[in-house]
Amino acid sequence: MSSIRARLILLAVLYLVFFSYLGFSVTGMPERVASHFNAAGEPDSWMSRSVHFKFMTVFGTAFPIAILVLCYLVRHLPDSLINIPHRDYWLAAERRERSLQDLFRHSILLACLGVAFMAGVHFLVLQANTRSPVHLPISSLLIVTGGLIVGLLWWIVAMLRHFRAPDSRKSQGQPS
Repeated sequence: MSSIRARLILLAVLYLVFFSYLGFSVTGMPERVASHFNAAGEPDSWMSRSVHFKFMTVFGTAFPIAILVLCYLVRHLPDSLINIPHRDYWLAAERRERSLQDLFRHSILLACLGVAFMAGVHFLVLQANTRSPVHLPISSLLIVTGGLIVGLLWWIVAMLRHFRAPDSRKSQGQPS
C-alpha cells in the first residue's frame, strides 16, 4: 500500500471518528450553545445547537481539505512561488514531480492534525457547555492548542528534514 494511500485512509478514519463524535455528542448540548469565549474562559458569543453542529461540520471538513487542495495545487505554480528549502535542487526537472508528491504526502498528515484539532475544539465547547455557569477552562484550551503547536512543529521538522540540502542527505547515507 502506498504511503499516500495509507495516509488518506488514516485521514478518512479520523473524519469518520470526528463526524461520529460530533453527531453523537451534539444532541447532549443545550439548545443555546456558548460558542466563543474570552481570555478568562467566559462565553461572549452564543449560537443554536443546530448552527453549532453545521459550523463544526463545515469548518471541520473544509479546514483540513483546504490544506490538501492547496498543497496539491502547488504543482501548477511557477517554481518561484513554491517555498521549500533548497528549492532549486528539489524542483529540478528530474525531481520536481516526486518532490511535489512528497509535499502532498506530508500535507495529508497536516490535514489529519487539522481534523484532530477540530475534534479537540468541539470537545472543549462541549465540556464548557456542560458546566454551570458555562466556562471554558483555559488549561484545557492550552492543552488542545499546545497539541496543535507540537504537531505543527513536528510537521515542520519532518518537512525540513525531508527537503534538506542534498549533500547532507548523501553524507548520512540516504538516497538523494
